Amino acid sequence: MKRFIVLIIIGVILASSGCSWFRKTTQDTQQSQPKDEKLNQAFYGFPDVPVPKELKYSYERSFVFETPTLKAGIMFFSGDVDVQSLENYFKIYLIKYGWRFVNSYRYKDVILNFVKNDKTCNIKMTRSAFNTEVEIWVGPADSQGTKQNPPYDK
Repeated sequence: MKRFIVLIIIGVILASSGCSWFRKTTQDTQQSQPKDEKLNQAFYGFPDVPVPKELKYSYERSFVFETPTLKAGIMFFSGDVDVQSLENYFKIYLIKYGWRFVNSYRYKDVILNFVKNDKTCNIKMTRSAFNTEVEIWVGPADSQGTKQNPPYDK
């Protein structure tokens, strides 16, 4: 009977020490990862336009034009990602990178419009049966901002 109790005590000690070792190991690996790896995002051509890593970049269809004073382009992505989660992602993370949300349109597609200093970012998301297509347009903004033209005189 004493052997049975001793075996149970040893088993409990080994089991509890194993769990604490496992917790310590997973915490160490989580802490050693850089912050950018914890965020599920990648950057293609524009360092202030994050894109979820679940989306695959289409090199064939995308292009970025750059001069010393201007950078603009169209990037195409696809992946099996929910449009609503993408919309939430862009609304959260583009704001964190200094973009200001302007408006959105929802119909068959979802369009998001952002502005930052002297540039705009327009995102169009289209969902098909098994895939979501995403277009991201980045270009210069109107230097006059949102100034409206005066009404026409008759």
